[in-house]
Amino acid sequence: MKILSKHFDTRISTWNILLEVSYKEYYPIAENVKLKNVFQRKRVKSSKTVYSLLKDDLKAGCIIPPIILALNQKMPEIEIEKDININNFIKEHEESLQILDGLQRTFTILDVISELKDEKLLNFFQKKLRIEVYIGISKTGILYRMLTLNTGQTPMSLRHQIEILYNDYLKGNIEGITFTSERDEKAITNDNEYNFKEAIEVFNSYINRDELALDKQDILRNIESLENLSKENQEVELFEEFIKSFHAFFCKFVTISGDWIYNEDDFDQKLNKAPFGKSPKKLIKRSQVLTGFGAALGKLFNSKVITSFDQVREIINQISFENDSHESI
Repeated sequence: MKILSKHFDTRISTWNILLEVSYKEYYPIAENVKLKNVFQRKRVKSSKTVYSLLKDDLKAGCIIPPIILALNQKMPEIEIEKDININNFIKEHEESLQILDGLQRTFTILDVISELKDEKLLNFFQKKLRIEVYIGISKTGILYRMLTLNTGQTPMSLRHQIEILYNDYLKGNIEGITFTSERDEKAITNDNEYNFKEAIEVFNSYINRDELALDKQDILRNIESLENLSKENQEVELFEEFIKSFHAFFCKFVTISGDWIYNEDDFDQKLNKAPFGKSPKKLIKRSQVLTGFGAALGKLFNSKVITSFDQVREIINQISFENDSHESI
């Protein structure tokens, strides 16, 4: 593993390291990336794609564009000065590497390795490729770079990219807030529990400053997302701060509404259909409210009405409800 250059990316506040590695050194990284991510995009299987042609080219010794990787772990600034420290750090955290650009090329490399035998495989293992590694990059920075690398191509949707980045929260929690996946097939009964897909939808609405779902993401929408992401504070975990803020909003409305539940006998006028939500709990967790909250919060940040998530939670804490007049303040 040979370091060719190292530069600090001021846009996302992280180091970009360009390395030359052998295919033998890249092989365990490729295998790990292939197996570890349940949300990872499927490979292109069509025999007419450039990736099927690339396999023969690789066997013939072609040089491919650099594969771009990300490493969330931070490295002490003083240690970056020495190449040996960088090499050791990357090897130590090899299992945590993520691919930002070059997934299909990686699949093709694995195909070549599986097909070659004996001396031909040994010769291929000695050949070199270039990889870029972003060291100490935040999740927001990864998302920003994924968007810039994919703009102009046929990218994953923004929601799918966010799912990849934040999948680890399915295994843990954010200050007691937990998530369930569709595979769990269980109803949510705990106030501190959220459906992961819906949490991604609301975070997506915050990133885009738009409450509408993005089933068909276009380049223009990508560019808008880039501008929004570039303004975010790279020093905080944006997803965590956002989810904590929404949960504070949810808990506040549950507290001030008490045990109120809609009862049609309490009203002179009857509804033609079932109510949008029979209780504040059911109302606040509806997708329309979730995405509306996210989009509105994003626009408040854009207009500088609010400047931090701490301020958001402070404002939420001050919300009150006048039961006598049914007016909210």
